Amino acid sequence: MNNPIVKIGGRLALICAVAALVLGAVNALTEPQIARIKAEKLKAALETVSGGRKTGEAVAVDNDSVVDRYYPVYGDDDQIAGYVCRLLGNGYGGTIVILGGYDLKGTVLAAKMMDNEETPGLGKEAEKASYMEKYVGTGGDKPVPVRKSMLTTEQSDSVTGASITFMGVGKALQEGSRFVVSLEGK
Repeated sequence: MNNPIVKIGGRLALICAVAALVLGAVNALTEPQIARIKAEKLKAALETVSGGRKTGEAVAVDNDSVVDRYYPVYGDDDQIAGYVCRLLGNGYGGTIVILGGYDLKGTVLAAKMMDNEETPGLGKEAEKASYMEKYVGTGGDKPVPVRKSMLTTEQSDSVTGASITFMGVGKALQEGSRFVVSLEGK
């Protein structure tokens, strides 16, 4: 056992085993809290995007690359008044998750960007509520803006440097509008 390679290898294996145990313990301690925080963020976002109305249970969508799942939104008469769709768009940093609130005609009532890896100061601006205002009222009869030429000069200036994020959000909301119309209030 005087072989230095065996000694070094044994020490490294011991260090790796201790590190793995510590990481496993940290994961076991933090995982429930991370899940709780994500559930709270989702609940708050659903309330915001649905306009404070009652939302139903999530319905998974298997055959759509953009609409991941949807939540029926109920009006005061407990009838379906719209939907909130969980949308997967393509951003500069990868997949962006968006919650889009729609009426039954597919008009965007509200939107919120959730998980994303967009560039701070550019694409991350889409996390602000004011950023999503350019999409509100579109969909259904009015096209969702997916090109800068569809925006006012002021709105176009606000997405400069983050065109890919803008188009990714717009195309996802556009697909959500189409999906909601296809549901026909079901």
